[in-house]
Amino acid sequence: MSLSRRSLLRGAVLVPGAVGAGLLTGPASAAVTPLAPVASITPAKGHHPLVPGWTGIKVKVVQHRLGLPASSWEAVDATTLAAVKDFQRANGLRVDGVVDWRTWGAMATGRSWGMDRWQATPRWGLSAGRARRVETMVEHAMTYVGHEYVWGGAGRPHEGVDCSGLVLQCLYRAGLDPQPISVDRHVEPTYRTSYEFYRHPRLVHAPLARARRGDLVFYRNTSTGRINHVAIYLGDGRLVEAMSGPNVVRVAPLKRTLSTQSPMPEVVRPFPV
Repeated sequence: MSLSRRSLLRGAVLVPGAVGAGLLTGPASAAVTPLAPVASITPAKGHHPLVPGWTGIKVKVVQHRLGLPASSWEAVDATTLAAVKDFQRANGLRVDGVVDWRTWGAMATGRSWGMDRWQATPRWGLSAGRARRVETMVEHAMTYVGHEYVWGGAGRPHEGVDCSGLVLQCLYRAGLDPQPISVDRHVEPTYRTSYEFYRHPRLVHAPLARARRGDLVFYRNTSTGRINHVAIYLGDGRLVEAMSGPNVVRVAPLKRTLSTQSPMPEVVRPFPV
């Protein structure tokens, strides 16, 4: 099985020095002041107009409404743009291909214009320890298993997520707010959430060989050295991930026989203590 173009593009950012000698990975863990748990998550703005390149669950809704193939990437590409313009023209709207609240309302999707601002609510108060938070993170991830992979998605289980959107919502549920990473940034065309997790200055790194339950495991393209995937480690050599090849959230082995992909040598530990 090989990675689809979707996986290679979404979250594909070069790790400095990743090709050849002198691999530079995450921040030096000894110097990191870990993110502290929170009782509430910074509210997302949402209500984003869908412009060329935009991704996520609202794009999926628009593509479905316009009758585009279910196999379409959840991105405002040339085909989606043309279909939006046709709809606007037929409904007396300004013809610019941008899905703003007016075009969204005219589409009568039955979905809220602000559906892209949803965030999982932290389960615990500030006194909860690492074990509770890790289990909450894993439990929330498992509610997504069997649901659809959506490029740029960070929604509820039935709406769809991609690999880093899944991780972000699970961190929220466990009580971690990894600003400046957010659901607002996640849908931007050039923002690479998986890489931002890996290089976050306040997320602790540990060797992959010492991975613990709840750690974030990262993968890179073997030919470019670019990080293109993140998953949540479950323990016993298994992880939960939103994967674009099978287009589903699933439980899978950490070790895999993909010639195009290999794990990064370090994991990120969201809850080190």
